[in-house]
Amino acid sequence: EIAEILRSGDRGNTGGNKWRRGGLIAGEIATAVVVLFLGTLVMRSYAKLLAVNPGFRTDHLLSAEIELPEPVYSDTSPATNLFYEQVLNRLSDSAGVVSAATTTQTPLKPSLVMTRFAVEGKPRPLPGAFPLAQMRYVSPAFFSTLGLRVREGRVFQQRDIDQNLNAFVVNETFAKLYLSGRDPIGSRVIVGVLSLHPDVVPVIGVVTDAHDVGVDAAAQPEIYIPGFGLHAVLLVRSTFATERMESVVRQAVHSVDSNQPVFHVQAMDALLADSLARQRMTAVLLGIFALVALMLAAIGIYGVLSYSVEQRTREIGVRMALGATRGDILRLVLRQAGIFMVIGLAGGLGAALIGARLMSGLLFQTTAMDGASMAITVAVLGCVALIAVSLPAGRAASVNPTEALRAE
Repeated sequence: EIAEILRSGDRGNTGGNKWRRGGLIAGEIATAVVVLFLGTLVMRSYAKLLAVNPGFRTDHLLSAEIELPEPVYSDTSPATNLFYEQVLNRLSDSAGVVSAATTTQTPLKPSLVMTRFAVEGKPRPLPGAFPLAQMRYVSPAFFSTLGLRVREGRVFQQRDIDQNLNAFVVNETFAKLYLSGRDPIGSRVIVGVLSLHPDVVPVIGVVTDAHDVGVDAAAQPEIYIPGFGLHAVLLVRSTFATERMESVVRQAVHSVDSNQPVFHVQAMDALLADSLARQRMTAVLLGIFALVALMLAAIGIYGVLSYSVEQRTREIGVRMALGATRGDILRLVLRQAGIFMVIGLAGGLGAALIGARLMSGLLFQTTAMDGASMAITVAVLGCVALIAVSLPAGRAASVNPTEALRAE
């Protein structure tokens, strides 16, 4: 009878039951590994995204959009330039305003205007192989308002707009990619390369990069042009909270043209946060799922092992009566749980890596094989599993042999 008890571990611990319960442990561990690993990956990716410097100061910066109506205004009308110059002057004279400028598209968004170009003095690319650059029309104070620094040469001045100067300011990425090995100031960029009469425009300045198409994308080659258009984005930096500046902006615009609407008024800090909303929501949801998976895994491991210990009470009593120590019993239970935990961990990591590859498009500067995420997953899950196993294992080691032998 003793041999039978030790072999079977009681009626509830037959081979089939043992593997079913072990399968539950392994399955819960594997599920928790997948969710925790993916959640850790996305949260680490989001943390790296938050650490990215957009290249310009977003604090105390307000943006607002204006669309001038035709035929009152046009892209080439002096009235258009006069309107924006008057608005910018009124804003600059307003209390609390540090600087004000215009551009053709809100920072952190693509310019929606791109050009193919070539650099004079370099081999001309084949048709269809010309590089592309973002283009933005800006007012003279644009660079100081955003906080972009001048690396070489100079930026635009008001006289450049008054004289309709045909010149470019480019960013560092443009200079490194296409003007390396030469003095960028005075270099000439050929635009309209696919037309019969391309323009050759000199570069007069190089400024620092801004992540104009979003912080999750590398800085793109940028060409800045002096001037205004029918559509413009007002950028106002102030010493006040941006909420107080909305009325100041509207008042400045309406003082020049009382019928001109102002729309999409928003703080640049809020716009930056909105640009990361998808990544933030993904990180939060996966974090919640990972927490729930950990709790369910801990509850499941504890429940299964508690039931197993209860079913093996007589077996444990016999082992202790034959000389097994509490340490031996503790190791017996931990070894049984450990085998299935290792199986679940290995299977879960394999599935998690497949899942990570499928969602690699959501990751920023984080690979699907991120070692830190793996280490965090194994460490956290190991701690949770150890706590869940310790209670039933400790209870098994505390079984009274006399009472266990009397159990039915």
